[in-house]
Amino acid sequence: MIINILDKGVSSLIAAGEVVERPVSIVKELIENSLDAGSKRVDVIVQHGGIQTIQVVDDGQGISSAQMALAFHRFATSKLQTIEGLDQIRTLGFRGEALASISAVSDTTMISRPVTQDIGTKIHLIEGDIVNITDQGSPLGTSITVSNLFANFPARRKFLRSPGAESSKIVNLCSKYALAYPDVAWNLTLGGKNKFITPGNGQLIDAFTGIYGVELSENMIPIKNFTGNDINVQGLISSTKINRSNRANIHIFVNGRWISSPLLNQAVTQGYHNLLPERKFPVCVIDIKLNPAEVDVNVHPAKTEVRFLDSSAVFSAVHQSIRQTLIEESGIPTPTTYEVSKKFSENVARSGSFWTSNLKSSENRTTNILESMIQHHTIDTDSQFSHVKVLPLLRVLGQVKNTYIVNEGPDGIYVIDQHAAHERVLYEDFLSGVNTSASQALLDSVVVDLESHLIDSMDSITDLLSDIGFVFEHFGDSSYILRGVPTIFNSSDPKDGFIDVITNLLRENVDDRRDAAVKTIACHAAVRAGKTLSLVEMQELIKSLEICKEPQTCAHGRPTVIHLNSNYLESQFGRR
Repeated sequence: MIINILDKGVSSLIAAGEVVERPVSIVKELIENSLDAGSKRVDVIVQHGGIQTIQVVDDGQGISSAQMALAFHRFATSKLQTIEGLDQIRTLGFRGEALASISAVSDTTMISRPVTQDIGTKIHLIEGDIVNITDQGSPLGTSITVSNLFANFPARRKFLRSPGAESSKIVNLCSKYALAYPDVAWNLTLGGKNKFITPGNGQLIDAFTGIYGVELSENMIPIKNFTGNDINVQGLISSTKINRSNRANIHIFVNGRWISSPLLNQAVTQGYHNLLPERKFPVCVIDIKLNPAEVDVNVHPAKTEVRFLDSSAVFSAVHQSIRQTLIEESGIPTPTTYEVSKKFSENVARSGSFWTSNLKSSENRTTNILESMIQHHTIDTDSQFSHVKVLPLLRVLGQVKNTYIVNEGPDGIYVIDQHAAHERVLYEDFLSGVNTSASQALLDSVVVDLESHLIDSMDSITDLLSDIGFVFEHFGDSSYILRGVPTIFNSSDPKDGFIDVITNLLRENVDDRRDAAVKTIACHAAVRAGKTLSLVEMQELIKSLEICKEPQTCAHGRPTVIHLNSNYLESQFGRR
């Protein structure tokens, strides 16, 4: 075996392959350079998905003519000088590989003029080699044009997707940086058509509006400024009325750097726990500021991943700031924004057989809501998370379609879904210790047959099922004998409920099995849509909901109540 030093051209292409995966990689490196140069305006112009041309123009500090050629050398950078500097990186770029890597796989032209020069300098490179350097008139700042991407690297070019798909990645990236830097005016143009413009006035909500539009921006909530352990969390989060089917609209930045972090994505989703329907996600712009020494940004060639010195502290800061903001700011849906998909409603309706009402007796219940809270220990009245302002004291008027309870409140009418409301009450009772681990024996034991894929995994949840109140034993092969169920079940058909709990617990994406089990039990035990309730039963259900910590949604995140406020009613009847 003979060992040789790699040819410079080969090593350059290998390095370029790490930095430049596709057109969006080039856009990322160039706009990060623009931001590091102190730019207050960045224009990105893309043709044919960036495969044909990418141009980034800024009004930053610029590069002097004497430094122009040096900027395209590998490991040439103005942002890092010493080993110690790696612990205090405050710039987006620092490796000194971007321009060298980009020029190695394209035709690159850069025109730049710093404030110290009256005229700009133009440099043209093909496949990493300088073709010429000339003087050229230009405004202050830098313009870089990249064309013929991967012309000398066909192995990489053939893996590029369609121009439309590549353009979509560029839009996504530029949107993130426009949100991270609202004090910079952004202008993205694709194929001669403007995609978005932001004003650069420093207001995050205005940058957000430029990207997402007015309708969504009106449903965004500023994060309550959370500061703890030298960690500052700010940004915008969507109200609980807004949700998406994936995490693509969760934008997380650390010291101005967009990152991909499963850990922090989980912190965000946990912040919305029980406030959104299952498998639905919010729209968020999370800006985390912390000491650069507490985060390592040098763990990935594309600088999209970071490592925290204290990841649990960062997780907690994000989670708490989101949860606190939602609890303080989220309200009851209004008629103009309340939506529940038909499919979701049908799924809830099919979740099990009809179960008998398990509403508590009205005896010895106080009519004062604060006294009732203290009596049932469901919330701390001194807590800043009190929900009295979310769901006020209500007066029951009646029942509609044996499904909705109509109430009069201090500002209009409140319509409450009886099943969702009762599910929320039972869920919080169970978690707070009421009815926990209590079982009721069945008069007649029930034989339950499970599918083979459930039988194989039963051992992993047997202890949990017993802990929450199920009494059962293996009856050979795929059968179990069910002898008792949680007290709150009160069911005429415990078999289906038992199977549903097992099925939900053994889903692949269940993070907290106990919580999932309690949700399923609460859903099955709750009074069903279509059941007639007496006035006393309705009153007791509303009282119980009023003292819940999170009364605005059921355990699965579906709304429990909509609010027809006085202004809405007056406008509908032509009184204003």
